[in-house]
Amino acid sequence: MAKNERVIFLSDCQSFYASVEKATHPGLENLPVVVAGDPARRSGIISAACPIAKSFGVSTAQRLGEALQLCPDAIVMRPHMQRYIDVSLAITDIYKEYTDLVEVFSIDEQFLDVTGSLNHFHSTPEELAVMIQKKVAASMNIRIRVGIGPTKILAKQATDNFAKKNGDGIFTLGKEVRKNLHQIPRFIVFLHYGVMDMKKLR
Repeated sequence: MAKNERVIFLSDCQSFYASVEKATHPGLENLPVVVAGDPARRSGIISAACPIAKSFGVSTAQRLGEALQLCPDAIVMRPHMQRYIDVSLAITDIYKEYTDLVEVFSIDEQFLDVTGSLNHFHSTPEELAVMIQKKVAASMNIRIRVGIGPTKILAKQATDNFAKKNGDGIFTLGKEVRKNLHQIPRFIVFLHYGVMDMKKLR
């Protein structure tokens, strides 16, 4: 990224609800965990699925019955919204150790403007992202993915289209990649944003 550009992170918690359940119940670490409405009746919609469950083809917004056909051994957890809110707030507090400019975008996503933090931590954007990633993992047992760009929109695209697919979970949307953003279908680039959300991302 150019020296005169802002450095914005969009941090995303991987499979957030399922990850919180695993962090709360360490015995579930290596098991396929899904979060859904009514585990007792085996009905409802999947709110979150951990990577192990996803490897069987389970996906968010899928019917629980369909998910259990794909992954019969899935551990189904009832949602615990207050717990998720508490963990999200705790993660936000960790981010504030690295920059005062933290903006909550959703329960599992936050924007961080780290433009002024790089000199303080004597790091590149990628090095700082790794520092934060390790701190969240050590403190909360939650894996985060970080997209890096000069604006909120580009940081969000770096996360959704690249960092989530990277093994290390970090991606910088450099100028060369930005030139090729037109190759990403518009519905992917703007899928998550209504008019009001676009104003938030400017």
